[in-house]
Amino acid sequence: EKGGLQMGKDAKKRRGKKSKAGSTPPTSEADVPESPSSVALPHTKIPLVEDDVGSKFPTQTVSLPGTQFNVLDKPGYYDDGGVGDLQLIIDLHDHTLIRIKKPAAYQTLLDNDELPKARRGPLKDVSRADQKAHLAQLLFCEDPEDEDRGPSEVYWPLSTTADDSRTLTHKKQRLMQAQNALRLSVMLREAGCVSLSLSELAKRRLQVIPNGGLSALRAVDLALSIAGPGTWDPEAVALEASDTNNATEGDDVDVTGKDITAGRVRDDSQLGLANPDNLKHTNVRVSELCMRSGLLQRGNALQSLGRFEEARESYERCLSYLSGEMRTSRTDWERLSLHLNIGNTHLGESSYDAASASYAKAQALGEEHVSNDLGSTRDGKQMVAASKRCAARLLKVRGDRGDL
Repeated sequence: EKGGLQMGKDAKKRRGKKSKAGSTPPTSEADVPESPSSVALPHTKIPLVEDDVGSKFPTQTVSLPGTQFNVLDKPGYYDDGGVGDLQLIIDLHDHTLIRIKKPAAYQTLLDNDELPKARRGPLKDVSRADQKAHLAQLLFCEDPEDEDRGPSEVYWPLSTTADDSRTLTHKKQRLMQAQNALRLSVMLREAGCVSLSLSELAKRRLQVIPNGGLSALRAVDLALSIAGPGTWDPEAVALEASDTNNATEGDDVDVTGKDITAGRVRDDSQLGLANPDNLKHTNVRVSELCMRSGLLQRGNALQSLGRFEEARESYERCLSYLSGEMRTSRTDWERLSLHLNIGNTHLGESSYDAASASYAKAQALGEEHVSNDLGSTRDGKQMVAASKRCAARLLKVRGDRGDL
């Protein structure tokens, strides 16, 4: 299954889907702004830190047809499809600079081309804003040929025989794309994008590298350190972005599971997104979004290693971050993925009743969308189908073939 944290990427996934109340999600990639970067210049008001909350709250207006969705339990309210969250993360460094240095000083940096950006390679002559647009394409835009296209993300073990050569080549390209997103995020100094890129890198490693759970876990733990309240190591990020750590042939390159930077003196640590000093200039929403993405992928990495209890704890922590999120098909896909993954950890431990209960929770989310006038019928049916596939697998493992 597919998906994960749903931000602006979600708008790309829901082509042509209509809810019962008539809202129409985007029908093409053109429905998402060509450049998601919306950096406020001196003449534009920057939201207060406490008001810079992305897509957390619904709106009563549909500003762009096809880009907002109904809220399941609030008639007349709409979700922006995650676009606000995307902009919040992609412009984090700029907003922080404006708040710290003030608009005039930021404008001077902008005019003198002194803001961080890629200054070598194919993008060296491209503006920072256009580099951000490229980064957003790498991180949030869905490839129509992607083998895991869709809004759910349920971990399945890597098959070394099921993929044809074209599919395997495409998966390797997606791994390289995540690696490029990480490199560009570092050069732009967008910490939120660095964290999300590491989570995406972990996901792609699980899909490509045989026995890749350890390297995926290492990357996602670094993503979570960036999202957290402590500090993180930029040099460790650089190592994760290197070609050596993204080998696609043979087993995981770090078979020891040890910290590959152990023993170094770390005097260049950066503050995590939830560090109290960072929260003076940055809304905690950015940290929460990165935690959600990282915890889901951490659960998948742990599940791939057979560490089911730890994986389940990671999924449950991720669910706790969703407790205050609005009820939309976008956020319910995220909830569904977590419930199915939790069920799969129980299945891995032969706890069949617990697995069945988790699959039932997931199916109930889809059924509510089907029955609710504000729900998305198409999404609801797909949620139910995904849940039933997991339930069928449970019956097969348990030997209840007559119930399939």
